[in-house]
Amino acid sequence: MKEITQDQSDSPGLAQSRGIYREQASSGALAGDVKCFWTHHLPETARVAVVPDGCVDIIWISGGLAVVGPDKVAAFPELVAGETVVGARFRIGSAASWLRTPLDAITGKTVPLDVFWGRAARALETQMAEEPDAAARIGVLRATLQGRLATVKPLSSEIAACVSLLENGRISAVEPIRTLAQETGTSERTLRRRCHEHFGYGAKTLDRILRLQRFLRSCRAWPQNTLATLALDAGYADQAHLSREAKELTSLTPSDIQKQLVY
Repeated sequence: MKEITQDQSDSPGLAQSRGIYREQASSGALAGDVKCFWTHHLPETARVAVVPDGCVDIIWISGGLAVVGPDKVAAFPELVAGETVVGARFRIGSAASWLRTPLDAITGKTVPLDVFWGRAARALETQMAEEPDAAARIGVLRATLQGRLATVKPLSSEIAACVSLLENGRISAVEPIRTLAQETGTSERTLRRRCHEHFGYGAKTLDRILRLQRFLRSCRAWPQNTLATLALDAGYADQAHLSREAKELTSLTPSDIQKQLVY
């Protein structure tokens, strides 16, 4: 389990550096599709930036259950002081099969879960609302996902290969779709369509997002490193490239991000 607790300061701030965020890695049969379960408690009102990570989440708040689609840039949700959000985060590429919906239909959107699961979602919502705390709600959500696992199609080999290549930064940043098509033996046209279905956007956008995520991880792992070094380690051409991308994707500067991630 990962737990982050930090006092609130200037806004906007990275969501996971505000309030109390706890994350539990998924396990067992669900681990291939579900990355983690998480809770996030904000004791006070704050404007937070939820940075894109290529994932889709099912979240529970007092207003009910919803699906948070993949984002191209940071989102700035309105969170009620004292609210504890509960979520399940799908691995990149997996959510489309669980929702039976192309993800480009929900990019940048938050949609009620019952749009996808109907009465089953409403029953789950009622059950979670009756639980006494966040831990119990996670248990209910986990059990529900386990119960639906048998109906979910496994990720196709070409999309799984794309995710692996992109996560490891092993493709050309200039022509990612061409490189991915060659690596997976799929036509560029077919692969482009499948990327939009399973990622919510094209391979180049996902590549930018995953490069940013590598920078965030490097900030946490090597807080003593300079931004220039962190930029190169994450796969940016230079610090100026990092600065442009960070500002466009998060609204924050790299130095702001680094300060917030050094606990």
